[in-house]
Amino acid sequence: MCGVPHLVCRQSGHDSSLSRHRETDMVQTPWRHPPLTKEQENTLFMLLLEDDREDAPWMVMGDLQFWSASDFAQSLCAHAREEGLAWYVAAMLPITFEWPGVSGKKTLAPDTLVSFVPDRARGSYDLAVEGAFPPFVLEVVSPASTNRDHEEKRQAYDLLGAREYALFTPRAEDASTLDGFRRGRAGAFEPWPADDRGRLWSNVLELYLVVRGTLVQAETRDGQVLLTPQQEAERRRRAEEEVDRLRRELNRLKGESSDNDPGA
Repeated sequence: MCGVPHLVCRQSGHDSSLSRHRETDMVQTPWRHPPLTKEQENTLFMLLLEDDREDAPWMVMGDLQFWSASDFAQSLCAHAREEGLAWYVAAMLPITFEWPGVSGKKTLAPDTLVSFVPDRARGSYDLAVEGAFPPFVLEVVSPASTNRDHEEKRQAYDLLGAREYALFTPRAEDASTLDGFRRGRAGAFEPWPADDRGRLWSNVLELYLVVRGTLVQAETRDGQVLLTPQQEAERRRRAEEEVDRLRRELNRLKGESSDNDPGA
């Protein structure tokens, strides 16, 4: 019976004068469960894994976390449109899935995901409908989500089949950090090594992931950074200002040329 120790009888012998008198010692040994199989361990993990709910403490995002996730996702969307890539990019979209031995659907909501499925509006990413887990997921780590993102979600995304899992921790008063896990040759997650410039090369996106202040951004092989919407707007504003400056300069030179031409 569970929790009840087995009683083992042990007979102890004595010298010849006491050979006819034997005592029975009662020795208690604890009852032990047989070890869980790997499949049972995974089922237990998924059974205990809490859903990403809006009221969960680890779901609270400050400005640094929100804008990092939003800007990164939007820059990937723009890149996919410009390059004609068959990507579906989403930010903070719930992924729903079922697990054998666990009743009902579970929900995880990565801060950014990229999947090779049709690009259409979704209210959630249903794994049973889509057919495959997103190969790339990123979490922007907050003080409240550190353990959740580094431990529980790492194991969950590994079991669910993600190929790459990036973790970005933005900091306003200290250096932001970027690390992650990717699927190794053995088939399981392993630490994602950075290059000598601290960048992570994504085989899924065919882009580098780089830290730029409080943002995580993507960079092409030739060093072109994918701009956030704010950075793109600023680039256009400066370009327009430069065009206006050159136009004024051209008009000035034309005016000077006209003034110096006696036949004008």
